[in-house]
Amino acid sequence: MKYNTAGNKIYEPIYTCNCGLTGGCNYCRPSFVGCINNEEADIMKRKIKEWKIRFNEDFENKAKELEKLLKE
Repeated sequence: MKYNTAGNKIYEPIYTCNCGLTGGCNYCRPSFVGCINNEEADIMKRKIKEWKIRFNEDFENKAKELEKLLKE
């Protein structure tokens, strides 16, 4: 197995795949999704949703503060 300068694995292309595509299936192209289970994916989705809500609330609050400052 080869590694790049950051220490990540460099996957060699698989030329014996039966998909007929160049890197078009999960066997040809290993993915991040295959590295986690459904429970971990649900936890990650929930955390992203919570982060989006916090981000939007913070953005709205800062916009309101900026409007107040511009009116003064």
